[in-house]
Amino acid sequence: MSPRIGLSQKMIVDAAAEIADQEGLSGVTLAALSKKMNVRPPSLYNHINGLQAIRTELAVSGLTRLYEQMAVSVIEQKGDVAMLSLAHAYVDFAVENPGYYEASLLKVQDERAEIVSEEIVRLVSKLLIENGYASDKTAIHATRGFRSLLHGFTALIAKKAFEREEDISDSLSYSIRTFLSGLIKNKNIM
Repeated sequence: MSPRIGLSQKMIVDAAAEIADQEGLSGVTLAALSKKMNVRPPSLYNHINGLQAIRTELAVSGLTRLYEQMAVSVIEQKGDVAMLSLAHAYVDFAVENPGYYEASLLKVQDERAEIVSEEIVRLVSKLLIENGYASDKTAIHATRGFRSLLHGFTALIAKKAFEREEDISDSLSYSIRTFLSGLIKNKNIM
């Protein structure tokens, strides 16, 4: 059977991301995709090798998009400004692209995902070191803490857990500044 004209792997992954945005990653099924794209399920197999392959492509695409948004946010930025820009880019990406974000957290066996994940770690670690928040020895620990803080904010925003009237963006900035202040104070403790 030849591939359907006009259907592509990118179109399938984009449709899967839309479903994941609305229903979560568990809502991405071959049946849901074929319905959304108005094709028979076997037509999808001409472009992608099953549901796991779709999830892998979502993960790679999500990580790539997250990295790109983070990298662009810190161009020509330094110090607290760079770290705040990076933090807000991360959280904004997750809020605006919940399907891709959820997929970016998947552990997939794919060299592309591993490479982009490592690029994200390098970007954050490099900024932490260059701006005096961490040493070579503490950079990975600081990067993990930074990510944990951002993911926590992201998860709470997704659950609509911040119900007070104070601006969530201001709370994120305050938390990042406090975290960075603690890093400077404890930079050489290990």
